[in-house]
Amino acid sequence: MMSDSDSDGNDSFNPKDIHEIHDEIEKYKSNPETSGMFVSGWDDANQDVELVKDPKANPVDHVLWAAENGELDTLKEILTKQPGLVFARDSDGYTPLHRAAYGNHVAVICYLLSVGASVSTTTELGWTPLHSACNWNNYKAAARLLAAGANPIALSEGAQTPLHLTAAISHCKSTLLILMLRDDMVNIAKTPNNSHETPEQLALGHGIYGPLFEMVLPAASYIHSQAFTCNPYVREQIYK
Repeated sequence: MMSDSDSDGNDSFNPKDIHEIHDEIEKYKSNPETSGMFVSGWDDANQDVELVKDPKANPVDHVLWAAENGELDTLKEILTKQPGLVFARDSDGYTPLHRAAYGNHVAVICYLLSVGASVSTTTELGWTPLHSACNWNNYKAAARLLAAGANPIALSEGAQTPLHLTAAISHCKSTLLILMLRDDMVNIAKTPNNSHETPEQLALGHGIYGPLFEMVLPAASYIHSQAFTCNPYVREQIYK
């Protein structure tokens, strides 16, 4: 049986309409006078690192390519000749350490840290290497960066912490669990972004990890409040 919408033809789907809407949005986003309409608490969704046709054409592209692809021997060769390239950046501000975190190459991360790479360096959007690792559920890379002193409460341009990313993305369970092991988890979970949303709120309202937050946060809060009992002398006095 044909529905009313089918019979009058007014609600038929036309893919061309979607493309026209997309083109119109992109036009407004590229116009400085109207681009502010699209600013939110979330950073630009296009966070893939830039693609280079010939990564060996110049040393900067080559070192970034080697880091992203886990080419440790090539990376060592490049940085032995030009140590300063450990601070190289692409047009979006990604460094070799960002690229290694993006690719989950722990050995490369270890090497870059040993030759002076900084865990706190940021991209144009304010992303640290830890943001890059967490966005792609690279929990091994995230754990290594945290061990090197990466700040789990570092704020990107949209005031996003790495925990905001993991709380709202459905494929980030492993990295989320790594972050939940921290003793400052409660404070991080309640840090708002530019849209006034905390990681906890994102998980409870938009993600699939709400139950994890509901289980972990009360326990973490209790453990943190009782941390002083780790002192054997104090514990002995309390439980006499």
